[in-house]
Amino acid sequence: MGVSVLYSAIPPTSTLYARLQREKALSILVVSLFPHGCGIFRFFEIESEEINEILEDVIETHQETFGSELEADRVIAQLRSELRLTRQAYPGIEDRTASLEKSSAEIEERLSQELSRKQVANAHEIVQKLMFGDQTLAPTLLLAEESLGLISRELVSEGANIFRQINPEVLFARDQGWEGWCLNDLERWRGLYLSAAEKNEEILVGSA
Repeated sequence: MGVSVLYSAIPPTSTLYARLQREKALSILVVSLFPHGCGIFRFFEIESEEINEILEDVIETHQETFGSELEADRVIAQLRSELRLTRQAYPGIEDRTASLEKSSAEIEERLSQELSRKQVANAHEIVQKLMFGDQTLAPTLLLAEESLGLISRELVSEGANIFRQINPEVLFARDQGWEGWCLNDLERWRGLYLSAAEKNEEILVGSA
């Protein structure tokens, strides 16, 4: 069935994006919080007790990065502020998300087969990049294995062009148990690519 793969659009022109490229503590915080809640832009909307438990665990795990408790609190407050400002500046960014809930392997296989059928060169390699990204977040600060995947604007555009030519119902049957589940995931994922391409956004990728 595969792992659950999580996606969230992020505006490369935002202050948040720029800071994530140069501030390690902020980047590690975003990477650590990414799998929780309904996307990074909605993390602070979950139950306050759960928020506190997650943050305490992150701070303890990355104590050498955050240093003092006061510094950790400062970084958390700055992330809250940046998320709020980004949501104000880029309306709807918090809803430009998708997830492949244990369906990634099946979707990868069927999509690769469909692109091969359409005689797309290197179909499997393209689908791998569409699924897991062609870059990583903050590559000068974080090792690839401790970071998030990043789908560049160029790949978002390429992916949107591919998805415009794909009918998800050709790959999976609607309301057919597991197939219907995969179809719903594929449609949401496809929609994210189309909306992110329209708004010139990139997409963060993580797993859970």
